[in-house]
Amino acid sequence: MRGIQYAAAFRFHHRRFGILDHPLSRMMTSGGVVLPFYMLILPKDSTEPTAALLRQMRVSLLKLRLTPMPVSLEALAAAILLVVAPPAVAASADDNPCAKAQSDEAVTACHAATALWERGRAAAREGDLERAITELDAAIRTDPTFAAAYNSRGVVFRRQHKPDRAIADLSEAIRLDPGGAIAFSNRGRVYEEMRELGSAQADFDRAIALDPKLTSAWYGRALVHHARREFDAAIAAFNEALALDPRNAVGYANRAEAYYGKGDLDRAMADYDEALRLNPRYVAALNNRGHAHQEKGDYDAAIADFSAVITIDPNDVDALHNRAAAYVRKLEFDRAIADCDRAVALNPHDGTAFVNRGSAHAYKRDYIRAIADYSEAIRIDPDDIDALYGRGGAYEEVGDYVHAAGDYAHLLRLSPVFRDVRERLRRTSKAR
Repeated sequence: MRGIQYAAAFRFHHRRFGILDHPLSRMMTSGGVVLPFYMLILPKDSTEPTAALLRQMRVSLLKLRLTPMPVSLEALAAAILLVVAPPAVAASADDNPCAKAQSDEAVTACHAATALWERGRAAAREGDLERAITELDAAIRTDPTFAAAYNSRGVVFRRQHKPDRAIADLSEAIRLDPGGAIAFSNRGRVYEEMRELGSAQADFDRAIALDPKLTSAWYGRALVHHARREFDAAIAAFNEALALDPRNAVGYANRAEAYYGKGDLDRAMADYDEALRLNPRYVAALNNRGHAHQEKGDYDAAIADFSAVITIDPNDVDALHNRAAAYVRKLEFDRAIADCDRAVALNPHDGTAFVNRGSAHAYKRDYIRAIADYSEAIRIDPDDIDALYGRGGAYEEVGDYVHAAGDYAHLLRLSPVFRDVRERLRRTSKAR
């Protein structure tokens, strides 16, 4: 067998936080984003101690993959946008929706519509979105000038993944009550989710101008800056939000993400610590702090955080992936494989679990099992670049240059600039 360095792809998952507002933001929540996958290259003939070997491992960025935000976070974020503003926000239409009614008839209609509006909001909080729409429709028919009902229906449409209808209703709420900060903040949220960041920022800025104490608008502004990788501006907005609500665990966790984005791991860690002091069972903060520990090379601390997540939720597949990655970095391959086994048992269609287990087998030089796992990942996703790269390397190790070249050729079709694949294809094509 030729003396080459075998490179196996290994994935880990990194949770991202939704931008949430008072008062429900203190509830535990988690969002889903897969951050970069990493490739560890292990010298096949190395017998050095673990610490020295880890220092020799090369780590390179492969790609970024996003996963959908879990429904639980979507529902929580939407519910928060339906909550009546905190007492400090006295100018909101939601605080006194009939304040601007100018005749007895208008007041009567507004009070009738308010009862329907309250029922609609209650249905939305219970997750019955269709009933919420029915009640809010009735509120608007009863009083077509009722801005708060349009605002609430717009938020429900957002939860139903109908952004155009949400924008239409929130825009009507703004037309009816241009001084209502909440509708601007809510519309900004929809624009942000549509990646129309300029419109989102304009709405959040207007909401803040109308009500500088509206926490959701500060979080929204921070989210826009974060999406633009304007981390200092994002941190400044988070600072304002946390000054208004200093016991908001989600706020600290979100600010930690901004610090993480600019590479300030120490401040990110401090914010994760504060988020977890406020909510020790905050799964996403534990998961992200564990990732930060990995970045700092403190794999034992990372494993402790991921294990805490698994204690809270034994079925948390992301934490299993992450702990497996940490075990690999400690060269504890059997433990990594055990976590991958659990992940596969929880979701047999999870390509990441097969890629990770295949890579752990490859590090153990069990290339036949590695090929089997990579092949299963490729069956799930024929264009899985990590699995193709790993399987190509495993085929090389067992001398199957024909199949190795096939995987490398496939990779180059997917990504012509893929790291060192062109040289691998040249080498294996010549060898066969």
